[in-house]
Amino acid sequence: MKSIVTIAECLNARQDEYRYLLIDPLKSVMSWNPLHPDCLKEGKGSNFLQRVLRPDLAWSPEHCPLLVLLASPGENCEERLIEESEEYALGEVLYEKRYVCGWMSASLDPQEMATWIAELCKKIRPGAIVPVFEPLRLELLRSTADPAQLSTLLAPIGRWIFLSATGEQTVLSGAVNSKEWQLKWGTEKALDNYRDIWRLLSAWGLTSGPLPTDAARQAAKAWAGSGKVGLNHLSDRIFLVLNSLTLPASVTIHDEMKALLQKVASNPDLHLTQLMKTLPDAVWQEQRSPEPKVEGI
Repeated sequence: MKSIVTIAECLNARQDEYRYLLIDPLKSVMSWNPLHPDCLKEGKGSNFLQRVLRPDLAWSPEHCPLLVLLASPGENCEERLIEESEEYALGEVLYEKRYVCGWMSASLDPQEMATWIAELCKKIRPGAIVPVFEPLRLELLRSTADPAQLSTLLAPIGRWIFLSATGEQTVLSGAVNSKEWQLKWGTEKALDNYRDIWRLLSAWGLTSGPLPTDAARQAAKAWAGSGKVGLNHLSDRIFLVLNSLTLPASVTIHDEMKALLQKVASNPDLHLTQLMKTLPDAVWQEQRSPEPKVEGI
């Protein structure tokens, strides 16, 4: 879906701030790609690049995120680089590791900005490092956290733009308010289940048409709900949640399906994916009926 305001227009509207592109070299790109660090250094100069020494990888700077200065206050951004980075980002929205993390504006200069991002990784969860600049983690944070608390957390940021798992441009803004950051249980669980939620989104994208714009939120909610079923195998849990997201009727409300789930949950040697074929056709027909879901995942 094409936005009314482009990323370049959004950034160029913040003339009193520095504008940045954030990339993550943990996802490699071809050496000839204009977004490769060597190409960026050759085209813009090393003074325009700043490493973000994420606390868990500070010992290996070449693997840390790279902050690219797009424009200083009073300047316009180079639109070609923004367009190239957006095009690349659109092609990797359902990848586990994404190279283009997003675009930002802030009053912080490059060194201050790099330090702030590194510190942000330590503020999400006390005693842990959360690479919140990764787009899917940031999307899960946005969809599960208290909006006012999240704004406080991002207070130095004018605009933080990233592409969601469905390729939608998402814009966050920082603001100083009275709500201090507190990690909610639902947000913590979503971040804990980050990789499983990505697996689910990837499978969902392969088995259906265009994903809903809130696919990450739906996937996180459904994954959390599936934990109550007690399945022993990851493949079974993904299968169950994927069906709950793609079938019109709730998967777990049919009596025969409930009995099968209880049987599988009580015996680690059994696999739901293998036993589903034992269900009568009538059960599947009911689950494919257009009746609205009532409860269950």
